[in-house]
Amino acid sequence: MSMSYIVTNDHVRLAYSDVGDGQTMIFLPGYSDIKETWYFQSKYFSENGYRIICLDWRSHGCSAHTAKNMKIMRLAADLHELITTLKLENVILIGHSMGASVIWAYVTIFGQTNVSKIITVDESPKLINDVGWQSGIKNLNWDNFIELAPLILQQPLTEQQMPATLKNIRNRFKTDHPFDADLGYGLLLDHMKQDWRTTVINITVPQLFVVGDKSPLWAGDYSNYCEKKNNINIFKTLIKNTGHFPQIEDAGRFNSEIDFFLKNT
Repeated sequence: MSMSYIVTNDHVRLAYSDVGDGQTMIFLPGYSDIKETWYFQSKYFSENGYRIICLDWRSHGCSAHTAKNMKIMRLAADLHELITTLKLENVILIGHSMGASVIWAYVTIFGQTNVSKIITVDESPKLINDVGWQSGIKNLNWDNFIELAPLILQQPLTEQQMPATLKNIRNRFKTDHPFDADLGYGLLLDHMKQDWRTTVINITVPQLFVVGDKSPLWAGDYSNYCEKKNNINIFKTLIKNTGHFPQIEDAGRFNSEIDFFLKNT
């Protein structure tokens, strides 16, 4: 898988992989994760008629590590710069966890005219629970989110073991390019504070919510809320016996569900 780079307008070098030909699918990882997490998707979809681009966020993976502009909206701008620099059109956006939040930020800022379809993986549009919302992260509220935010990723997030092939790849990249939690802390808090419910409700392109049915994160079923609020454009699928990383834990089923969605919407 080839590695390429762009330099953003605030002078940060971002790494991405680019393989295959056809309609472009852009895969976006979650907080503290790396583009290699999409190994099985990159291989499958590039062999089935798509161009696959996987991006490392600023201060993640092989991209430049910096404290500069570590905000969700800036990551959305980085995605926009990737799309415009490569002159991509009619893209399919796939985001896991925080990557979904960046997609919703991108749509909020730049609109949907250049987006064909959206796929979000195990992510609620609002992470902090309050009186009117109980489908965020378990036990997380406005009174404790600063204290609990760093602890959320310390719990086991998967139901099944990661396949050895991907585990070895991820370990190699994470050893060579370790994540700096101190640099990322501001981004994590900014991510936690977002509320994308209005954006989700107003999306006019097909959007698929992929849910790990054993995900340990969520206090309630956010996908049902989203589907009811936008039942024309929102679809959902449950990947059984998977946690927060269904694309890794059951890549075969995950890829089949994505494939079906792309061909039938």
